[in-house]
Amino acid sequence: MRDDQPTLRGVTVTPSDAQRTRRNAVRRHRRERQILVFGILLIVVGAIAFFAASVYRGDVPGPFNAAFVTPESDFTSDVTLVCPPASSLPLETSQVAVRVLNATETAGLAASTRDDLEGRGFVPLGAGNFAREYPGTAKILFGETGLLKAYTVALQFENPELVLDARTNATVDIILGEEFVALRSQLAPELDPETPLAANAPCLPVSQVDPVPAPRIYPEDPLASPSPSPSPSVSPSAE
Repeated sequence: MRDDQPTLRGVTVTPSDAQRTRRNAVRRHRRERQILVFGILLIVVGAIAFFAASVYRGDVPGPFNAAFVTPESDFTSDVTLVCPPASSLPLETSQVAVRVLNATETAGLAASTRDDLEGRGFVPLGAGNFAREYPGTAKILFGETGLLKAYTVALQFENPELVLDARTNATVDIILGEEFVALRSQLAPELDPETPLAANAPCLPVSQVDPVPAPRIYPEDPLASPSPSPSPSVSPSAE
């Protein structure tokens, strides 16, 4: 009697052919499934290894070769006023060069205002007439490098309009409008040199404001540091 044959009360029970056939089919199906699973795993591992070798040899680009690019911002705004740097204080007036232009019908207004600003320490760059009328108090035109200077000038006027333009130096143009009467009193609290500069309306950083075209002709900046002249080369002496 075989040891693996079941017994029932001492009587050997022999599995029928149908039971043996079913067991063999189950075993064969399990074996085929294992072969299929291991085969798929081997194929996947082989494909990964082949791809890694190709990347290593440089035959194909790797998945991380693409540059990380920040998409362009879709930010748009109607705000055109540039904010002053945080906690910045007014400059010394001697550090600010201004030109005054008259957009009113009042004769001599630009010249007298220029003289008043010069008396307060600003560096005058001349006075003249503006080709178009301006209805406001004063429009202050400046380039990116003249941001602090423009805000320092703006303290001298009631409700000025500050406009960033594309000039390449730090000069400031002041256009006097129909509502201009006089400079602020020198006792006005806005002129306290210890009060940080602040915008009088919603504003944006200078990098987010598109400058308007610069005037066709604007003054040179007399306060700009002169470009260093190149040192003369030393030529070898003849012996």
